[in-house]
Amino acid sequence: RAHLISLGFQYDNLVVEEAGQMREIDTFIPLLLQQGETNDDSATRSRLKRVCLLGDHNQLPPVIKNMTFARYSNMDQSLFARLIRLGVPCIELDKQGRARPEIAALYNWRYRSLGNMEHVVSAEQFRLANPGFARTLQFVNVEDFQGKGETTPTAFFYQNVGEAEYVVALFQFMVLIGYPSDSISILTTYNGQKELVSDIVEQRCGEGTPLAGVRPGAISTVDQYQGQQNDYILLSLVRTESIGHLRDIRRLVVAVSRARYGLFAFGRYDLFASHHELEKVLSSFDDGLPSPNATRKLELILNETYPSNRSTKDNPTDGDKTLFVVEDVGQMGAIVHQMQEDILQQE
Repeated sequence: RAHLISLGFQYDNLVVEEAGQMREIDTFIPLLLQQGETNDDSATRSRLKRVCLLGDHNQLPPVIKNMTFARYSNMDQSLFARLIRLGVPCIELDKQGRARPEIAALYNWRYRSLGNMEHVVSAEQFRLANPGFARTLQFVNVEDFQGKGETTPTAFFYQNVGEAEYVVALFQFMVLIGYPSDSISILTTYNGQKELVSDIVEQRCGEGTPLAGVRPGAISTVDQYQGQQNDYILLSLVRTESIGHLRDIRRLVVAVSRARYGLFAFGRYDLFASHHELEKVLSSFDDGLPSPNATRKLELILNETYPSNRSTKDNPTDGDKTLFVVEDVGQMGAIVHQMQEDILQQE
């Protein structure tokens, strides 16, 4: 900031991106960053002619670590959200161009008449199915792993070993059948789980393994990943005893709106479905399925590699392809282990 001022940098137009996640004071800084102009009356006025705030007040607000300031002083309210709340005229986009329509259905109910741009319906990359998967998106129910669900090694440091092992094993599976590793991001709702996933990736894709050096495009928390996106998202929800901070529906909206082509969420389905607002999102995972209860286990298509020319409308089991329902994280790990053994034997 000081360097810009020393350069005498001047601008007439200001565009603020992700304005919905900026504190009010941070939004004011660029408004005041340049020296004003002096008119004939020796009064100083701003050079600015236009200010454009871009953001989404349906997603996460600014992060305020002090809960007292956030809750009682409204410091977690952005200037963008304040102007929306006060009824200042705004332009609201009514079409999304990021995700397949079936993924967008998870969150479009939070917006006023949000439709889809033409390319997410007609473009080839959106019409082709995800190789190795029976479905474009799926919520995979994860029960206790080795007798444990969520754990807290230290206060508020939430982890879930079963979900962490599951998402890493699925990441390995995807890379082994040809997916580019940087097209896959692993997201979670807690820093403790992010650290655990990172540790497991280091072990499973470490030196001496067939996937040595392979890493996802990102391993991140949902909050840190706001404003970013990737082709495929693996999401771990962590909690098994209470909903936790997913009670803020804005956080779930961010979580399920990061993927373009494929979204696979891992969590305790009955826990999150018991919350009336979250249930609306979770039930959308099952839209169009004849027996949703039978689909809470991961459904893979064996003998299929990336890329594939199978359409999303084709029967995924045509030809020599086989539908395989993964019973639990242990079985997923066994599948990946066998795939890696086969690679080592071929070398």
